[in-house]
Amino acid sequence: MRLNLPDTDILFSDSRGCHADGRSVVLESKSAPHLTYHLLLPRERHPDGRVLVSVHGVSRNAEEHIELLRPLAERHGVLLVAPVFSADRFRDFQRLGRKGRGPRADLALIRVLNELNIATGWDTSKIDMFGFSGGAQFAHRFALAHPRRVRRLALGAAGWYTMPDDTLPYPFGTGDASGLDAVRLNTVAAARLPTLVLVGECDDRADDEELNRSQRVCGSQGDTRLRRARNWTRAMNGFAARRGEPEQVSLVTLPGVDHSFRDAVIEGGLAAHVFRHCYAAPAPTRLRLPSDTESANSYAGMSRVSFNMEPSTNHE
Repeated sequence: MRLNLPDTDILFSDSRGCHADGRSVVLESKSAPHLTYHLLLPRERHPDGRVLVSVHGVSRNAEEHIELLRPLAERHGVLLVAPVFSADRFRDFQRLGRKGRGPRADLALIRVLNELNIATGWDTSKIDMFGFSGGAQFAHRFALAHPRRVRRLALGAAGWYTMPDDTLPYPFGTGDASGLDAVRLNTVAAARLPTLVLVGECDDRADDEELNRSQRVCGSQGDTRLRRARNWTRAMNGFAARRGEPEQVSLVTLPGVDHSFRDAVIEGGLAAHVFRHCYAAPAPTRLRLPSDTESANSYAGMSRVSFNMEPSTNHE
């Protein structure tokens, strides 16, 4: 089943299946080799042509991002894009793909956005971006490298951050970024982006084996995701304040939530916070998931793409 869009042969010829309503597909990028992405086209497009990119962590759960964000994406008329940075190819995607560590994940996403613009007519030159865990790492570093491509930013429970400190080399700080060819990190522009940081109030385990436990990160950012979120928020707002500019980064803790994307959405209202931040409209604090029957009908005809789901050595 194909969508009635211009140039659909360019975009949809490799579709791995679609929902019964013909609006959610899994695609292989034509311009970014080895990059697969999930795409949700809302039934009613918002006049502003809203585009939200949602980025997974090391679990590569892009399909789950579509599933849990779909109700609010439909309500707000948002084109929802969830790339899949495979573990075998994009092993350094959280850091954008430094030299010698695989292809550049940021440039691959930009190619996808450009091809979506051609195929759908949606303006993808400036997007809203959300990432969870390793995806939040990617998202805030993407914003540092390409701030003109981002309108609003939402970060869910990043494992660690690039601090606004040019005395520290990238990815620890915004200093030497020679590992990213042709990129000059723009902390000033990134600090001007409206940014929402979200983390579960129970995501505070210092013994979390998935965290980067290096002395450099623990010493400068703290030893839990919650502390690191607080410290990065303060650092970014402090950077802006020293330049006489308004603080743009806000932090929300999700009650009773640990490090689970699904729990953060269903129990903690993460999706509602993200869509309210990006689109300034009230949304419910809890999300009702579809029944088993509704899910089966919604996903009828959609074949699952098989991805490498082996545990990654890349720390969140």
